[in-house]
Amino acid sequence: MLAWVRSLDSFLERARIRYFGLGLLLAWVYCSWFSHGIFSADNSVAAFTTLRTSLLFSAVGLLAIVFRPHKEIPLKPQSVFASAVVVSAATLLFFIVPSGPLLLAVSAMGGLASALLWVAWGELFCRIDQETAESCIPSSLAVFVLAALVVYLLPSPVSGVVSALLPLVSCMMLLLGENAQQEEYVFPTPKEPFSRVVLPLSRLALCSMACSIATGFVVTGFPMMQFTVEVQDFIVFYIAGGILTGAIAIFAIAHTRRMNFSFLYEWAIPLIVFSLSFCALRTPLSNMCAAVLACSAALCVEVLFYAIFARITAHRLCLPSETFGIFRAVVQLGFLLGGLLNAWATRSGADVVAVCLFLICACVVMLPLFLHLQGRFDEFKGGGEFAVDGAAIGDQEETSAYGRQDAMDEIAKEFKLSAREAEVLQYLGRGRSVPYMREAMMISKSTIETHIKHIYAKTNVHSKQELLDLIEARLEEHAQ
Repeated sequence: MLAWVRSLDSFLERARIRYFGLGLLLAWVYCSWFSHGIFSADNSVAAFTTLRTSLLFSAVGLLAIVFRPHKEIPLKPQSVFASAVVVSAATLLFFIVPSGPLLLAVSAMGGLASALLWVAWGELFCRIDQETAESCIPSSLAVFVLAALVVYLLPSPVSGVVSALLPLVSCMMLLLGENAQQEEYVFPTPKEPFSRVVLPLSRLALCSMACSIATGFVVTGFPMMQFTVEVQDFIVFYIAGGILTGAIAIFAIAHTRRMNFSFLYEWAIPLIVFSLSFCALRTPLSNMCAAVLACSAALCVEVLFYAIFARITAHRLCLPSETFGIFRAVVQLGFLLGGLLNAWATRSGADVVAVCLFLICACVVMLPLFLHLQGRFDEFKGGGEFAVDGAAIGDQEETSAYGRQDAMDEIAKEFKLSAREAEVLQYLGRGRSVPYMREAMMISKSTIETHIKHIYAKTNVHSKQELLDLIEARLEEHAQ
């Protein structure tokens, strides 16, 4: 069995998909409730009732994890695996448990257990280097799209069984990823006490709730919408939204100068505003556009938050369970509130245009408030510099007359590096990651990568390790 596990882990590493299992967990959520593999088309009431129950109890579980003791220690693999078994079992029980209190109890049990999986994935992303996390997190959208497409193409109830097994497969990938990390790991102690950070963090989370309320309002209205073509599985909108969000994420992460909550909000708000605007038109074509844009915005918030949370932990502002627990809980509660708002508007006959306009105003008004809170939150980031693996390091200069700084200056001069290339060389020589350089130099990831390629070409090296070897060789030459 151990040989089989090692072989599987080796395959995932060679295929560069070791940390993509988050996409399968996302696929479980949307495939379970927005495809007809588990709940038939005429049973949408049970589907949305169990979804709301799962969201509520998952949020409760997430908040409980935020305040658990020994948060600096990652969640135990045994607990994470047990939670995955419970989530998959609860989803399978949807097939056989009749509607009523028992079905809601099963949904609540699955929601509580899913909280551990969401936080465990966040803790794993905070243990790997930031550059890997930033590439793997948006890439998990590709896994989400593929899994959702498979579920969509399979007949029922096979597609429902596949949906139910997705959390278990996601957990297996999570545990294999953790197996490659340092044992007995403890997260670094935050620079600030949680009591001081929790207020601005909660305010940012509440601002983010505006996004999830708006997307929840649109998405939960799918059964009542008319589309230009007959749609049996609403998961097709999430497949389209996943493709659109993946393209946005790749472009944004590559070209933005700094990744933070403001960056995410500036990308999500246009998607939400256009989605609500199309929803207000109430035509079949506009409903199609609203559905795709709402799903895209929901996935944007779901996925890109993980990259930003990993950055917060790298700055030692909070522990992973605190950031992931608070924001994930608030996002899920926002989606729940959006669904309840849609249900109220439908029952009371409220003017949909007025509700959409109200949500648009709320999101737009939140933007300057969000930017202000981001500035307040950045005040906590003073000091600390971090190495590739997130551990704090200093600029340890050589004690000899000829030090590392001199070696890098000499290389820059000898190979005629530009001023920017020389600056990138300084960071590379000290083990800094691309995300660190992006924030320090205030230039985009793609620009930094271009500078690195030029440095490699001019110095005739092919990797970062060869560049570090070149620096060490200069140090040895002068030491002799």
